[in-house]
Amino acid sequence: MCIRDRPPAVGARDASIGAAPQAAVDAPAEVRVPSVGLELGVVPVGVREDGQMDVPELVSEVGWYRFGPAPGADAGSAVLAAHVDSDRGPAPMAEVLGAQPGEPVEVTTASGADLRFRIVAIEQFSKDDVPLDALFARDGEPLLRLITCGGEWDAAAGAYEDNIVVTAVPDAP
Repeated sequence: MCIRDRPPAVGARDASIGAAPQAAVDAPAEVRVPSVGLELGVVPVGVREDGQMDVPELVSEVGWYRFGPAPGADAGSAVLAAHVDSDRGPAPMAEVLGAQPGEPVEVTTASGADLRFRIVAIEQFSKDDVPLDALFARDGEPLLRLITCGGEWDAAAGAYEDNIVVTAVPDAP
């Protein structure tokens, strides 16, 4: 994934004695989009030195932005991102480019819970116009965001010009 801008700043909390304990997070362990054959392990990621969201080097993994909500949270956007390709060709995440609104997305958490989502939007944004505040929201409607690169390859920049964002909402079991 190649978002150029920095995700929203991570808030700080008081670490003194008596601070409210932070709720345990049931981290995502696997994501699947059965309609296109996508099945990837999920690893927690943060922010690189250049301010971009980190993405796993292995194209067989998708990164979960661990400073934001986890899939299944009551509010905010859970962000999962992976590379669309490598020097060897398309990566597994490229399969998400064939997904359609209405199709299911499944997430298994570290505790073994199976969460179901339904795709409601697939959008393409120029990297200069990626709506970072909305994509990395910590409040509002609970959403799952799958992000990868797309559009034309810019050989001079060594990156794709756009980002593809698949948005899914919780689905009834």
